[in-house]
Amino acid sequence: LTDEFIGTEQGCGIFIPANKALYSFVRENPSHTDHAQVASKALIIGRSLAASVERRTKDEEDGYEGSTGGFYARLAKSICSSDVGLEASFLPVGERLAGSVCIAVHKVHSRLCEAISAVTNKDASSFASKYLHFHYPTLFPMVDSRAREALKWIADEEGLVFAPTTAGMSKNYATYIDFYLRVRSLFEEELGREISLRQMDNILLNRYDNWV
Repeated sequence: LTDEFIGTEQGCGIFIPANKALYSFVRENPSHTDHAQVASKALIIGRSLAASVERRTKDEEDGYEGSTGGFYARLAKSICSSDVGLEASFLPVGERLAGSVCIAVHKVHSRLCEAISAVTNKDASSFASKYLHFHYPTLFPMVDSRAREALKWIADEEGLVFAPTTAGMSKNYATYIDFYLRVRSLFEEELGREISLRQMDNILLNRYDNWV
């Protein structure tokens, strides 16, 4: 685990300035009930982190077909009218993710996924985790296929069991967090110090990108 792999609280590599800008933008627009703020954050975070939930093509089930603005207006309306803001108000902001805190984290993630899926008809676990991470960086690990695959490699190395496909589903975010924290403990034991969720994500993505 090198310093290059671990990175910083703002990520690692050439995109640190972009990540800083995203964290700053979300801090300046923290609302879960302001339609313009929610739509703007969803657009920027989704496209920046390759996790966009945007759907513009016509769907035979609901007949939806519209512009980018129209889609994000629908998405924002669904999120703003959900319980995301209420549940998020109970989060221990700034605390370290561990123990009973995971229950509240999973609940907020679940409510956001429900609000998004009501518009897209698709699982939204990856997008939801990334959207929430930029609001609460000490509480929400980011989920995507690369991180899940890296965790599978680690599970194989340590003789542990981890199912990367099912762990990527919104209903299994709690399962993902549980294994993610077990691996974080392994890394922290090796390093002799604590690491942030962002640094943990850096390690997983660097392992995947470098095939190590």
